[in-house]
Amino acid sequence: MAGWHGMNEGVSELSKVGRRRGLAWAMSLLPLCLPVAARAAAGAPEGTDPRAPHVHCEVRYASQTVPVDAWPTARPEAVAAVDIGERFRFKAVVRGQPGAGIQHIALSVHDLVAEGAPVPLAQQRLAAPFAPTLWNAPPPALTGWQHVYASGLGRELVYGCALRGQPPQAVREGAVPGDGAAQAGTAAAIAPALPPVTAPGGVPDAEVRLAFVGDVMLADGPGRLIARGGDPFAQVAQRLAQADVRIANLECVVAQGGKALDKPWTFRARPAVLSLLKRHVDVVSVANNHSGDFGREAFAEMLDRLAAIGLPQVGGGRNLAQAHRPLLIERRGIKIALLAYDEFFPRHFEAGHDHAGVAWSEDEQVVDDIRRARREFGADLVIPFMHWGQEHEPLANARQRQLARLMVDAGADAVVGTHPHVVQDTEVYRGKPIVYSLGNFVFDGFSALDNRTGWMLFMTLGREGVRHWHTEVVRQDVDGTPWPLPSPPIRAGHGASPLTK
Repeated sequence: MAGWHGMNEGVSELSKVGRRRGLAWAMSLLPLCLPVAARAAAGAPEGTDPRAPHVHCEVRYASQTVPVDAWPTARPEAVAAVDIGERFRFKAVVRGQPGAGIQHIALSVHDLVAEGAPVPLAQQRLAAPFAPTLWNAPPPALTGWQHVYASGLGRELVYGCALRGQPPQAVREGAVPGDGAAQAGTAAAIAPALPPVTAPGGVPDAEVRLAFVGDVMLADGPGRLIARGGDPFAQVAQRLAQADVRIANLECVVAQGGKALDKPWTFRARPAVLSLLKRHVDVVSVANNHSGDFGREAFAEMLDRLAAIGLPQVGGGRNLAQAHRPLLIERRGIKIALLAYDEFFPRHFEAGHDHAGVAWSEDEQVVDDIRRARREFGADLVIPFMHWGQEHEPLANARQRQLARLMVDAGADAVVGTHPHVVQDTEVYRGKPIVYSLGNFVFDGFSALDNRTGWMLFMTLGREGVRHWHTEVVRQDVDGTPWPLPSPPIRAGHGASPLTK
């Protein structure tokens, strides 16, 4: 955690550096970027054994390749970021004691141009231990080639990293927990834009492409836009349509009945929004802290309306068993089980044995649900979609990390989260991606830039697990409509203070 705070502080300091343009930029880049790479390529920092474990990355943009080496440090705030071209900033932080082992690796890419302030495009966190096969292999043995997109204008950065130096003794002696071959599969699991895997006989292996988006709230501004004949999904519809299955967190109740509960924010959308929602989304999660805003009657009405229109939901039901039942999606012979849970108050939204509600996140129950999805429902892959974390915090907290790893240990192939109203860091644990928060997607009432920034998560699955994934940034306007970066000119409007929603 301290490493991530330090990394953000380092990025903040470097954001004061002016941007370079054209040929003048290319000349000024040399004294800023190349010395960092040159020092890394020439040897370890002073006083560090060059055979000590460290990370070596190759960062590619346009016609240049910049090597970036990162060594274990207890002072992540002292680690410099590297500007790659005029658009991107790359940073690698390795937490650990200098000259000793690696605890975890934090990699981040920021967009330097969007709205005049660095905007996070990608964050990746990898935790030790690492399999023996990952050491001293060429990039991208550790991470796979990661493709990061700045906007719809074709700006793309590619990076890949590898582990260098002498592995820890436990790794050399084969004491890495778990299956080494499975851990070595990390690269294949998260590298984007790989060609389809070919099965014996030359037949392309089956793949399924999922798109996850964060909080979709269709009352208030988005609801008024829809009532005027507008479409808050218009700017992202074409991109989302490239996925086989599109999954969103429905952050409101959709009903006519019910009475608003006594809580700071309550959201109820008109039933007329459902036909538009179904055009752009294939599955909604209702496991969140706003599904019950107008009571159990309105929640049950929403379940009926979703069923009537043929829009599947996960994370809710007319009783406890239904709420915890996985939603099975089968495409091209691959059976995917989706589960969804809420663990943000109020808990009385939880389903009971004899009343409707959402699936609440209890560790023992979540582990059992994941195992049952495979054992009883025959799922090839299991993905929990979580509503968790601290609002407005850019880093996942200890509870999120503990539960995410518990779910992977129980058999989850990926974990995706929402709720904090900002994007949070990502992590790869045992070769499985964990995306802690996608941020807001369709949501109005926020003025802060980080609250109006969200991710579309694209994930390609094979029968063996997640083959590759990446995020793409969107920015909401005053109506709560998401736009791919670069965002449209900001129109006059007033956003609410970032209170609990």
